[in-house]
Amino acid sequence: MLGRRLVIGATIAAVLSGGVAVGTASAGTVGLGLDYTCGPGVVVHADVTAVVPDEGMAGGNVPYLESAYIDVDVTFTLHRAPAGVRIDGDSTASLAATVVGPAGTTATAAALSFAPILLTSSGGPVKAAGGFPQLGLYPAGDYAIHLGDLTLSLRPERADGTPAGTATTVTCRHSGPNDLLTVVKSESSIIEHPVRPSQLQVTAVTPTSVSLSWYSTSWWFPTIGYDVFLDGVKVAFVTDKQATLTGLSPDTQHRVKVTTKDSYGFSSPKSQGLVFATPPRGR
Repeated sequence: MLGRRLVIGATIAAVLSGGVAVGTASAGTVGLGLDYTCGPGVVVHADVTAVVPDEGMAGGNVPYLESAYIDVDVTFTLHRAPAGVRIDGDSTASLAATVVGPAGTTATAAALSFAPILLTSSGGPVKAAGGFPQLGLYPAGDYAIHLGDLTLSLRPERADGTPAGTATTVTCRHSGPNDLLTVVKSESSIIEHPVRPSQLQVTAVTPTSVSLSWYSTSWWFPTIGYDVFLDGVKVAFVTDKQATLTGLSPDTQHRVKVTTKDSYGFSSPKSQGLVFATPPRGR
């Protein structure tokens, strides 16, 4: 009998602060709080959370020869931030990391975009979301992910969306001994399942909707359609490699993923997450 899967074997001149528990886990959400120095007298504390895959069959995170996709969210709390300044997806961040495992040490970086927010005198919290590019964790074994420098590219705006100064890019250096985010286990089991969708992209976006497209190819059994997940919740099943989601709120950030489903009911792992934001009304 066939199962679910076949197994073969402020411009930043403000102080940011916050706190999160440090830990590692075999799967699920992990967190790490890191202090950064972004220049003389400018200290940044970043609360980093990440979602580690749970796709293995033998207690591991990732089946053999499959890539790992790790979502990353960073939260900043601003103090003494200038009131009336808006930050949105035009401001970005890059969180460097090294992956240390049986294959040696590899450098990577999570690309992040900021969620829309109009700063007040209380400041934040300011959030950014994204993820690491696909990580090839072979051969099988444990791979430790250590976080590194944080690069912020900020383009502050006024409330109406007009520029409130020039774009600023600053590299923030990590200080402190603890930089281990988590350990990801790549197992030796090989799992057969529909091919994970790729090339997920936004083709159109309005204040209340988004249109998406992606690439997918068939495997042993015919593909019957695709499940679409918005912020971790299944919101649609479509038969084409495209979908339009409606009923969204203006000026909000979301993460979307897609899976392939075949005629036997097998589903692929979720695609790499795509972070997007709806524009405010009137834009």
